[in-house]
Amino acid sequence: MYSETEIHNSSSSSDDIIELNVSGEKISTLRSTLTAIPKSKLALIFAKDNQSIMQSKDKQNRIFFDYNSVQFNYLLDQLRMKKRTPEIPPDEITFQAPNQDI
Repeated sequence: MYSETEIHNSSSSSDDIIELNVSGEKISTLRSTLTAIPKSKLALIFAKDNQSIMQSKDKQNRIFFDYNSVQFNYLLDQLRMKKRTPEIPPDEITFQAPNQDI
């Protein structure tokens, strides 16, 4: 049987957890979600080899984004959907704005 440390260390580096501060709301997501669309701004910011260009950080060392947190969460949901359907070419991906009711 594997220990928790062995299981954690065998995880893909693209699946480490990234903590964000989006206009004061704490949001945790996987690096693989943020990098789901190659060459996107988020993918470039959160690529493992671009650690030195990370955005501003808050006091808890979370990366800070000055964006609407509802819309950012909606974007993350769509990126998660993209990860589940990788056969869709990136140039055919369209993102929908959230309903005004949210």
